[in-house]
Amino acid sequence: VAHRLSTIRHADNIVVFQKGVVVEQGKHDDLVLKPGGAYLELVSKQMIGPSAAGDAAGDAAGGDHSGAAEAASGHEADSSAGAKGKEGDAKGVDEGAKGAKAQKGSGYVSRAFAMNKPELPWAVLGLMGSLGAGALFPVLAILLVEMLAAYFLCAKTTVKPFVSNLAFPNTSWINSNSTIVSFFDSVGKCSAESGGINCVWTAEGKWESGGDYCYNAPSFCVKFWPPTGSTKVYKESGMCFGSMETTVRDYSLGFLGLGVGAFVSLFFQHYSFARMGEFLTRRLREKTFEAILRQDIGFFDMTDNSVGSLTTKLAKDATYVEGAVGTTLGLLVQNLTIMGISLVIAFIRGWILTLLCLSTFPVLVVAQMFQIQFIAGAGGASKKVYERAGSIATESIAAIRTVASFAAEDKVSRHGGSWEGDSRHRCDR
Repeated sequence: VAHRLSTIRHADNIVVFQKGVVVEQGKHDDLVLKPGGAYLELVSKQMIGPSAAGDAAGDAAGGDHSGAAEAASGHEADSSAGAKGKEGDAKGVDEGAKGAKAQKGSGYVSRAFAMNKPELPWAVLGLMGSLGAGALFPVLAILLVEMLAAYFLCAKTTVKPFVSNLAFPNTSWINSNSTIVSFFDSVGKCSAESGGINCVWTAEGKWESGGDYCYNAPSFCVKFWPPTGSTKVYKESGMCFGSMETTVRDYSLGFLGLGVGAFVSLFFQHYSFARMGEFLTRRLREKTFEAILRQDIGFFDMTDNSVGSLTTKLAKDATYVEGAVGTTLGLLVQNLTIMGISLVIAFIRGWILTLLCLSTFPVLVVAQMFQIQFIAGAGGASKKVYERAGSIATESIAAIRTVASFAAEDKVSRHGGSWEGDSRHRCDR
């Protein structure tokens, strides 16, 4: 019993059944010459598809028997050649895969983006979300540092009228036991305005402005103490702690705003790229399925192109492309934004320490390259194992009645041991 006519082309006698009744009988070359014959119709359908089957039959009916026979014979010969040339086709597929991998940087990515062109507005929205998400971590680091520094804003220290040849203003409320001060790492950060006058004591031992009014001011700043910064001295401790409370509250609101920004940025980033990826996956699977249906009969005779293997590829390969140009693109933009903003902040805060940390960057890059190659190698080795397992499992379950009729359950089950062994072997490597 045959449905694939290429397997019976050279048979001595071909019997054609239709609804349980023998309608034609003879050799291939004789049957294709019968106009309107059932065998000719089957040959025409397998040769050029349903839409043109009537045309082939019409040619035979009109007397063009030789053309139909030649076309049918040529098709059968092509199918037989395709079935016999499995090894050459497999090599061609492998070479094509290698060529596609070599052109991944130019052809593969650009074609994937071209297929995602209808989702361009979502791509722009996703990129904006990625930029916002990339700015979150540097801003979070600044807020965290400033918040911790705010808790040390007020300190109790000893301030004497004369410290290291620097004459402090000799006000009545400065003493050596309970003076509250705030230290600043920059001269210009300290400000002590009172009554519209900024009371600042300079290194020359005089008021920068305000004169005698500042002796009774609630606070004043002292420049160049410590030598590279400035100090704010408070008359009452409540003033300093009130200032610290305000600073902490402001940074807490900053954390709240950062959380809202993180929610909005990450939502648009992940939703937009996930939407793009889903549409891309659907288009890739549709095109792959259409390409599979267009293949010659000999294509399906190849071991690597069994039903289970093709369905496994159809299910998994499209997701690989989606992962490369979808969410991965968002993470790439996010990481580049983090690196750029972080480097700017690091060079501003301390360029020497930044250069020292960057000296380890080449080592990290090399280690990352080895990790990527290891993961890619393991994934490529296991791919064939999964395809083989999917092929046998799919076909065994689909034809479970045939498996049971031959009592081949144990034989099929033993293939599970071979999959496990292959997986262990590749994991050990």
